[in-house]
Amino acid sequence: MRYLIQAFSFILNRNLFIIALLMLISPGAFSGEHSPVMLQKGVNMLDVNGDGIKDIVIDAIFDNNTSHPNHTMTIFIKNKDGEYNIIPVPNDTGFTWSDFSLSASTIKITNYQLYKKANGYFVVSAYKLASKQHGEDVTDALPVKFSRYDIKINDQDPGVSLFYWELTRAYVTKERYSDTDEAFNHISLRALE
Repeated sequence: MRYLIQAFSFILNRNLFIIALLMLISPGAFSGEHSPVMLQKGVNMLDVNGDGIKDIVIDAIFDNNTSHPNHTMTIFIKNKDGEYNIIPVPNDTGFTWSDFSLSASTIKITNYQLYKKANGYFVVSAYKLASKQHGEDVTDALPVKFSRYDIKINDQDPGVSLFYWELTRAYVTKERYSDTDEAFNHISLRALE
């Protein structure tokens, strides 16, 4: 009987240990899920590239004297020497991520979103895909192309930014959306993993 009680006690303690361990692990730790980041207006301190050093992410408005100013994001990576490096936006379009709404309209045809991942952050850009195949009028509901960009380091090529955004995945929606904000509500992050 004594051995039976010891065996039962061992099994019970082992099961309690496993249950306690599972309770300590966050539900999304192994699921590959990523969460959108809601930035505060102004300066945000985040470890964007996952190196353990807080970087600067500036959330700002570009008021271009229209009814819908552009929402922007600029990122500065703090290097190991304590200096800040600005990260250019992909495709040589400057240093600031920006959305774009049509003048005198609430239709947003391009947009971006910062996402948290296990070790740092990434950006997803979206734009309405106007073409002969899908339709050329951006005021119409169109498919949206989502592109994921991850931060990479380039310490090999002189004259090139130390940090840059590398296109890692992209997909085009089958559904049509009037606005990129609407499309972000239905984004498939799995398609961008």
